[in-house]
Amino acid sequence: MARRANVSRVLITDSTYKHSIALARYLKREMPDLHLVGCSIQGRPVPDWYGCFDETIRRTSVEEVLAKQSFDMVIPVGGLGVLAVARLCPELAVLPSLEQIEICYDKPRTLALAKQLSVPAPESFFIASPEAEIPEPTSFPCVVKPSREATSWKSVDYCNTYEELKRAVPNQLHHLRNDPGAGVLIQEYIPGKGHGFFALMDRGVPLRVFMHERLRENPPTGGVSCAARSHYSARMEELGLKLLSALKWTGVAMVEFKLDPRTGDFVLMEINGKFWGSLELALSAGVNFGADLVRLYRGENLQYSNEYRRELQFYWPLDGDLETLIRTRSLGSIRDYWQRGAECCVGQSLRADLFKTAALVKHLLAR
Repeated sequence: MARRANVSRVLITDSTYKHSIALARYLKREMPDLHLVGCSIQGRPVPDWYGCFDETIRRTSVEEVLAKQSFDMVIPVGGLGVLAVARLCPELAVLPSLEQIEICYDKPRTLALAKQLSVPAPESFFIASPEAEIPEPTSFPCVVKPSREATSWKSVDYCNTYEELKRAVPNQLHHLRNDPGAGVLIQEYIPGKGHGFFALMDRGVPLRVFMHERLRENPPTGGVSCAARSHYSARMEELGLKLLSALKWTGVAMVEFKLDPRTGDFVLMEINGKFWGSLELALSAGVNFGADLVRLYRGENLQYSNEYRRELQFYWPLDGDLETLIRTRSLGSIRDYWQRGAECCVGQSLRADLFKTAALVKHLLAR
C-alpha cells in the first residue's frame, strides 16, 4: 500500500448499501474537505437523498468507473468491490494482498486457519461437486451454505434430517455452477447469539477494534443484523486478533462468532474482509473506521484503541427490523427504539424513509 499525504477525491463503492451511506456520512462529518464519489451498479437514487456524497455514479460497475476516472483513494465496501479494487488498483486502497483476501473468502481455508490457531470452529464438510458423497453430520440440525463469500447465490439452508441435507446440497451446487471454485459447506449448527469483532489492521498490527452482539436478524432464522448493541469481550478480542494478526491483515475486517451457550465460548462463523452491514453502530459508538482508514492511507500514526461507547443499542427499522418484528409477531418490541441508550437510522432522509417504507409495505403484501 502506497502512503499518500494528499487525499482529496475518494471513491466509495456500493453506494446504495446502508453501510456505504453511513460510512460517507461520518467520513464527511469528520473530513468535510474530502470530495466523496459514490458508485453503484444499481440505478436507485437513494444515496443522493442523504446528501453525503458530492457526486454519485449509477448503473456503472466499479471496473468501468476506475477505467474512466481518476481518484486519490478508493474505499471498496462490498465483497465484489474489494476483489475488483485489489485486482485493478491496490495502490489506491488500504487492502491486503489477493492471497490474504482469498483465505477469508474461501471458507474451508478460513476454517483450516482457525484449526491451526486453536480457534473454536464448527464441524464442517466441504462438497465441491454433485458427484461427491454427502457425509452425515454427527448431529442435526446442520447448516448448508456456499463455501465462498462473493458468489451469485447467497441462500442458507437449515436441515433437520439427512434426507433434507441430500436435497439441499445438490440444489445449492446447481445454483453455484457458474461461480468458479465455489462449492457447498455443511456445518454443525451452533446455537446462541451472533457476535462480531471488527478491526482496522496495518500488516497484522491492530489499530482500532469494536465488538457487537446481535439482538435481531433478518430473516430471523439467521441473516443480517437489523438490531444490535455494542459489546466488549476480552475473549472475543483475543480470538479475533489472533486470526487477523496471523493473516497479517491490512484494512478493515469483520470476524463473526457465535457465543455457544453449551460451552460458554465463542465459535468462529467466518471472516469477512470488508465493511459490514451494521457499521453505523460502530460509527455511533465513536469508532470512525472510515476516517481512520483515510488517516492510515495518508501515513498518519495511529495508536491501538479498543475504547468506544459500550451497551449502545442501534436499530434499522426500515432495513429489516420492522419486517423481523412483524414476522415473529413481536411488534411490541418496537418500544426498544425509545429506550435509554438506543439510536436508529430513521430520520436521516425523509425521501429515503418514505421510499423504504413503500418498499417494505409492498414486500409484506407480496408475502
